[in-house]
Amino acid sequence: MRGYSGIMSSSSSSECDIQCNGEKVDIKKQAHLWQPKETQAKEEPLWHLRISVLKDQEGRGDAPSRRFAFKSMHHLTHAANQLESAFATSFDMRKCGCEAPDAMGGRVNDGRCENITIEYDSETAKEGWTEFLGRLKTLEDEWEHEGMSHL
Repeated sequence: MRGYSGIMSSSSSSECDIQCNGEKVDIKKQAHLWQPKETQAKEEPLWHLRISVLKDQEGRGDAPSRRFAFKSMHHLTHAANQLESAFATSFDMRKCGCEAPDAMGGRVNDGRCENITIEYDSETAKEGWTEFLGRLKTLEDEWEHEGMSHL
């Protein structure tokens, strides 16, 4: 058995490696078990908007929740601002972010999702239910036309 001084003083080349017992092993440069993937430009993560409508304080399915995916935070903010300018003066709106589980078992809001709830009250609304849904549909069609996806 060779001593450690022989192992430590031997020159290391890129094609030789030392095994645990001190023997040199030739490693071919082309022999790899795993090839790293080619580095591709990562796509920007999607930003999500969820719109819920409560008619007369109940989510009865009159207007099911809609989810949209946006390409950037700018598009998400623009859509949220459009909703607010279209409906905030006539209806109560609640906005909040989405929380997702984190590695420690808690909840965290990563800012990539926005929940907006519009409360439609039949007794105080200045417009009818069908007109309200028509205005909401117009905004949704505009977002889909701009390349946003409806989930």
